[in-house]
Amino acid sequence: MTLEKALSYAIDNEGIGILLENRLINYLNDLQAFDSSAVKRILTTMIEEGYFTKLQAGLSSDNYELQFNDVRSSLVQNDGFQADLVQYVLDCLLYAVHKTGNVPTIPQSAIETKKAMTKKTSNSGKCDLQVVHANDSYLVTTNGQSYELDESQYKAIMRKKDMPIDRLEVWLQSYAEENK
Repeated sequence: MTLEKALSYAIDNEGIGILLENRLINYLNDLQAFDSSAVKRILTTMIEEGYFTKLQAGLSSDNYELQFNDVRSSLVQNDGFQADLVQYVLDCLLYAVHKTGNVPTIPQSAIETKKAMTKKTSNSGKCDLQVVHANDSYLVTTNGQSYELDESQYKAIMRKKDMPIDRLEVWLQSYAEENK
């Protein structure tokens, strides 16, 4: 199910309050609504950081455009998400609450991330990570490919370092794309 349809379904069945609850992510997961891991992280951040509370207040006062612009700006500038992915998520939400009739279009970056996530490789062995730390960034290299990560992403990768290389490389690629 597409994200905008899954959000509509969740809101129709659980009420608008589901946007404020952590279970929204599991609900959308069950509906297979995530086009990429980045979209899932954007929605998780929106719940955890209280962005949905701000959006819900805007929707109830018909001042939603200003609230959506503020949230978009914060997610891009403060949280470092890609502008096109944030816009897609917000467009899906506007569609789900019937503020627009325009069906959102998945950005190319989400499609490319999804392809990378589903790509099968024959290299499922353990990996050898090489790390260089400089200026609050980490350059992680494996199999001749380098990825620039921030500290929280680096810590997350270190917790996953024992997974098969093909799965770890998907995480590394996703984090690196998020930092562009």
